[in-house]
Amino acid sequence: MGITQNNLGNAYLHRRKGDAAENQEKAIAALKSSLEIYTPKDFPQNWARSQNNLGNVYRNRIEGDWADNLKQAIASYKAALTIYTPATFPQDCLRTGQSLGDLGYALQNWEIAIEGYNQAILAIEQSRYWATSEATKRELIANSLDIYQKMVQACINHQDYAQALLTVERSKSRTLIELLDSAHLYPKNATDEQKQRISDLRRQIAMYQQQLAYPSRDTFTTEKHPNQPSPETLIRQQLQTANQQFQDLLAELDDPNFTLTQQVPPQLPDLRRLLPPQTALIEWYLPTEADSGFYAFLVTRQNDQIQITPHHFSAEDRQHLDQALQDYRSDYGKPTWNQQLPQRLETLSSALQLPRLLGELSQIQQLILIPHRELHLIPLHALPVSLPSPSGRGARGEGKPLQDWFPVQYAPSCQILNNLQQRPPLEEPSSSFFALQNPTQDLDYADFEVEVLRRLFNPERVLSHNEATKTALEQPENRAFLQQSRYIHFSCHGEFKEADPLNAYLRLANQEKLTFQEIFTSLDIPNCRLLILSACKTGLVETRPTDDYVGLASAFFFAGTRTVVGSLWEAEQFSAALLMIRLYYELPRHTSVVMALRAAQDWLRTISREGVLTWLRDELELDEGELKKCEKELKLFDKKSPFAPARYWAAFAANGRLDITGISPQNHQ
Repeated sequence: MGITQNNLGNAYLHRRKGDAAENQEKAIAALKSSLEIYTPKDFPQNWARSQNNLGNVYRNRIEGDWADNLKQAIASYKAALTIYTPATFPQDCLRTGQSLGDLGYALQNWEIAIEGYNQAILAIEQSRYWATSEATKRELIANSLDIYQKMVQACINHQDYAQALLTVERSKSRTLIELLDSAHLYPKNATDEQKQRISDLRRQIAMYQQQLAYPSRDTFTTEKHPNQPSPETLIRQQLQTANQQFQDLLAELDDPNFTLTQQVPPQLPDLRRLLPPQTALIEWYLPTEADSGFYAFLVTRQNDQIQITPHHFSAEDRQHLDQALQDYRSDYGKPTWNQQLPQRLETLSSALQLPRLLGELSQIQQLILIPHRELHLIPLHALPVSLPSPSGRGARGEGKPLQDWFPVQYAPSCQILNNLQQRPPLEEPSSSFFALQNPTQDLDYADFEVEVLRRLFNPERVLSHNEATKTALEQPENRAFLQQSRYIHFSCHGEFKEADPLNAYLRLANQEKLTFQEIFTSLDIPNCRLLILSACKTGLVETRPTDDYVGLASAFFFAGTRTVVGSLWEAEQFSAALLMIRLYYELPRHTSVVMALRAAQDWLRTISREGVLTWLRDELELDEGELKKCEKELKLFDKKSPFAPARYWAAFAANGRLDITGISPQNHQ
């Protein structure tokens, strides 16, 4: 009888024929009748369903007092949510929570909106945790991005800025933070050998899931041979095998409650610990709906007090930003890139309105920037900015690069940055250095670069030219050296294609590739302080609306490094070699990579041709043959400031952990 009344009420709710008001009243009567039969104790799910449907009717009820109807709708949705919890009925919780949130949003009742949307987001997160398919996990967020966007705005309107920032964090980079947070979780009774098996299976399963979530054109469009399974089928079979091996291992350990990944708690990290003194953080948020504009959250610290200031930019501002991003990307990799870059950076700086964000940061000494979506592709540190003087009289400068005002460090998200910051301290000082040197033997200045760098370190190990192969990397002695290396340097070709991010790669010898997938599943560098990718496009990531941060940097973070320096475009090799060498020379003079990188970039921007030659001769002590080669190369550049244009110095950026103390290559003081 109860199910009949509920179905009848639902039918009247959606009935197109007859008088709308009369249909609504009949729906209410039928649903109330069902509630006389269904009770939360005996028939909880049915009772919650009737309450949800009753909320839908009251929300749009024509008869009666408007305010009373909406009050009753809210009460019905809330009643349903006492049964439809994220942990018991996540799909129903998502639907009802969104309905409650949308009603509160329409009424500008921000508390109700936040309550409803928060339940919906908790349901999404619970469903992600239970999902076995990475594609499903991504779809759960991708299909609900409007909920996150409305939650952000509701929190801002309610002046709950910390919750607004947390919501941004909950909408992005979820796979990476889940993997990073779970990387060192093991059953208490696991032996070292079993822990290694768990670690290997964790990597394999995650990689197979990502391959299915990011179907590669190369992988899934391969010509199928008769009587052979498709590449996708093979990956699914490998995933199934790995999952079964994991279940067998759990049975061996007798720990059925252990899981490969843990659910990330919905909370911001302690921002007082995350932000060093005199440091500010800016996190951008670009909703999928351009009409919503865009947001920038400015986070500052005064003693132990954290202040979060949201800045909302209009739909018109968003239109200007989207156009600036489109123009910047349209030149990428084309002959017009070098000529257009200065103007593109000017336009992007104007679109982001950086002086609005930075004008009051007179006491700040360093910036952490957390881009979103396409902003990950932009050298934000190189955008020209003019800021007012502290006295308010005039400008401190005209169009100076942002990093001239503040050293700039990048991070994928607050939660990922916190994970990197919380990694265990390295046990003892070391200057061990591992490098790949010009595997393809067509980068003359990669040889020059690595030969100079290896003099600074002891111990050091370099795989050069034909030695730089997968086989060599897998040799036990090289794997062991990599595991202990503090500094890892790849000087080679790199490639990234947004349509196929899992196949981003570093070029090795013999036409081999070290791909994202192989780094993710095989590389183990737990003691790496700093990893430098002196190669093209190694700092790029994919820019889907879910902002999953898939690129070479994320693979190396998972492999164990704390900080990655990579490039945002095809770097010119001579200037890149000079920059990399200078960076290592600056490291002992600074407490962080970002300060050393800024100093190296400033040196490269401002030095003359003669100054470069003097440095090469007196500081690096190059022989006459090397000096003549460099002198010949320098004649191709401007005499006064050969590397002043941003295309020479701005491609490289530091991403990850902030402070890396004790950086001191052994042979350089």
